[in-house]
Amino acid sequence: MLIALGSNFKFSLNSHVWFPLLAVILRLIPLTADFSYLILAGYALLGRRQIIEALLLSWLFSMLSPKIIPVAGYEGFFRYIIILACFFSILLRANFKKFHKLTFVTCGLGIFLILHAVFFSQVTTISFLKALNWTLVIVILFLAWKGMDSLEYENTKKWTKRFLLMILLFSIPTLLIPKIGFSVNSVYFSGILNHPQAFGMTAITLGALFIGQLSAQNKSTLLPFIITIICISLAIISGSRTAGLALLLAVIISFLLFPILTIRKIKSLFDFKKNKLLIGIIFFLLIIILGPFIFNLITIFITKTNKSTVDSIMDAFIKSRAILYEPMIYNILEHPLKGIGFGLASDFTNMDIKYFKGIPVSAPIEKGVLPLAMLEEVGVFGFIFFIIWILILVRYSIANGFSDTIVLLTILLFNLGEAGLFSPNGYGMLYLVLLASATTKPKLIKNTN
Repeated sequence: MLIALGSNFKFSLNSHVWFPLLAVILRLIPLTADFSYLILAGYALLGRRQIIEALLLSWLFSMLSPKIIPVAGYEGFFRYIIILACFFSILLRANFKKFHKLTFVTCGLGIFLILHAVFFSQVTTISFLKALNWTLVIVILFLAWKGMDSLEYENTKKWTKRFLLMILLFSIPTLLIPKIGFSVNSVYFSGILNHPQAFGMTAITLGALFIGQLSAQNKSTLLPFIITIICISLAIISGSRTAGLALLLAVIISFLLFPILTIRKIKSLFDFKKNKLLIGIIFFLLIIILGPFIFNLITIFITKTNKSTVDSIMDAFIKSRAILYEPMIYNILEHPLKGIGFGLASDFTNMDIKYFKGIPVSAPIEKGVLPLAMLEEVGVFGFIFFIIWILILVRYSIANGFSDTIVLLTILLFNLGEAGLFSPNGYGMLYLVLLASATTKPKLIKNTN
């Protein structure tokens, strides 16, 4: 047993370490880059936890910087092979007699998106495949997380934290290697990932997971506290305003909503004992002493004043997102009821579509505000369905606890600046994996003793 960073980070030389490690090594070698995806597809067949790990690794492969990985010629096609392997794996294990209510509602949303693609989309094939792909992925994730017992569920969550932490740890040395760490531009840090925004959101996602752990009782808070500070620091140097604001708002909203909806006092969320109280006092003093400096730092972070003059947070949002939301508003006014089609760019004629044997396997789009994007793509009725689904997600996360509420809200708020919740072939895969874990509970094992 190898021990790293305390009891929360125990590694053992089992399949959950060496199998993913093998896939990563193969992805780094030009001759075996494509084969690494087949390794993940085979790995997903081994169990529910392996499904989660395979999907997270496929996400990592799509996010790694081109400075450190070779081109995989059939990457887009093999990602679908991994998803199909996950689907087949979950079919062998899922109990469809006891269908989770959230999974049922999500299936309903997926079926709506598929039918909408068939009857109303301006580019039927792309919308249909995107809707089908998203529905498969999210249902697979719900069934995988929900089907685990408590031990497997907790071990998978710990593996996910370690996985994201390793990304950050391997990124830190690239601060000294600008050709990798600052490969996109010379100002904002991207680590081993392909974009500063992606790195910033990854750092903040891990920070949200550890802030949730800070609220857990009877556990040491020193390590999660340190890691959270590191995550926030890395997000700041990545220049990801969306990520930083999402975490801040998620914490504030969680503190406001959770005690009200669960009829609990805020102080009951924390066990202020020993080092927790000490950390709280130190943090409070730091805020008081360094308040002006922190305010200036946040102002620079939000407005990016070294690049443009921005008077407020709202001005920053408008200036950076106007090019995205103005065409969306035009399409909403033109097609308010039926929309333009799920997963389509505001101007679909300019989409960069990649094909495999005549079938579109990649058609990325960039939209900044997810609610606006849904209204544009699937019309008013689809938008209402989407909002209902989001509210149900929040309800389930609150039922799971304060930590899961923070994680879910952080993910949802990411999508007010970087819409990716419906893009499982891009950054959205990480969103969906954590969203499913934050809104499901492991199955109960009856004690027969």
